[in-house]
Amino acid sequence: DSEEEEEGYPRAGVGPRYPSHTGDELIVLRPPHLPTVRTQLQHLLELSPPIHSLAICLLHSYAYPIHERDIATLALSMGFQSVHCSSDVSPMVRMVTRGHTACAAAYLTPSISSYLDGFMAGFEDLEGSGVRLSFMKSDGGLTPANAFGGHQAILSGPAGGVIGYAKTSYHSSSSPPNTNKPTPVIGFDMGGTSTDVSRYAGSLEHVFETTTAGISIQSPQLDINTVAAGGGSRLFVRHGMLVVGPESSGAHPGPVCYGKGGYLSVTDANLVLGRVLPEYFPKIFGVGEDQPLDVHASRQAFQDLLAEISQTDPAFLETTPTIEALAYGFLRVANEAMCRPIRNLTQMKGFDIKSHKLCCFGGAGPQHAGAMARSLGMRIVEVHGFGGVLS
Repeated sequence: DSEEEEEGYPRAGVGPRYPSHTGDELIVLRPPHLPTVRTQLQHLLELSPPIHSLAICLLHSYAYPIHERDIATLALSMGFQSVHCSSDVSPMVRMVTRGHTACAAAYLTPSISSYLDGFMAGFEDLEGSGVRLSFMKSDGGLTPANAFGGHQAILSGPAGGVIGYAKTSYHSSSSPPNTNKPTPVIGFDMGGTSTDVSRYAGSLEHVFETTTAGISIQSPQLDINTVAAGGGSRLFVRHGMLVVGPESSGAHPGPVCYGKGGYLSVTDANLVLGRVLPEYFPKIFGVGEDQPLDVHASRQAFQDLLAEISQTDPAFLETTPTIEALAYGFLRVANEAMCRPIRNLTQMKGFDIKSHKLCCFGGAGPQHAGAMARSLGMRIVEVHGFGGVLS
């Protein structure tokens, strides 16, 4: 007899057969030894700080999820607050990607659940009112709060923008080159830290595996390309070249013009060039959050940067003699970075970019849309009245 038989485990091909999700019949050779699993999980709870969120991924759980669920039941009974089985999150064959997706769900879901709890606490008798509260997923669909996982929320904001412009901007055109038929739309969603671009031509385009921040996510998502360029992207000069991002100044301290000791950013460049008008913004800036945007601080920051460059590279002043020229140079770099994913969505897939129109939304989109459309050869730019809240 083999060692496995002596320990009470069946030989391969011998033993009770169980139906699987794939339609095959399976034989369990060795179930998880739950006392050993309990010991290992207890070690996680005793760490400092303790781990309370758990992702479970077993090799064949896509076909037979019972063992993962047994471990999940044990973990919940021991005090783990958030437990995610890969067979529930992404019941697909490939273990590594399935495991990454389960880890993303375990990492993100607790924070999202905490936010949703606070959000729903603001409603009186939400369950008894009969009102349906749904949240947007990365694939453009809606889901109730209790089924909203972190892996479904990675691109949920941009997905809302895609659905918004698909409903409001895809309509018949009276202008060439698409007279009397709907014009394909490129969505340009520029926010504070990044820009998301997408394409709509009558149907939503999905991808089923993406890589975000080096992590492969196996979950349906709208085909949205993201680039690290937004209103808060920081501005640098490195080796004589203008560089935009990927670092962001964030909301705090934010760009220099926020008056909180922040960093020179794309928003400062737009402010210096008169593309952002302080009188149209509320006085919520500065340390006391009662001041307007500080134009003088932005201009001084550009002046200091120009003086710093001139000391190491005097020839730089021949092409960029003023702070306005420096700010404009940074914007050209940012615009080119944002044009690149648009070309990938169109020209790289065999579509004529000139036959599309550019629909811009998000907080910073309209400031850059005209220059980008000119660079891409697009004739029509559409700015919806509610573009700032589409995403």
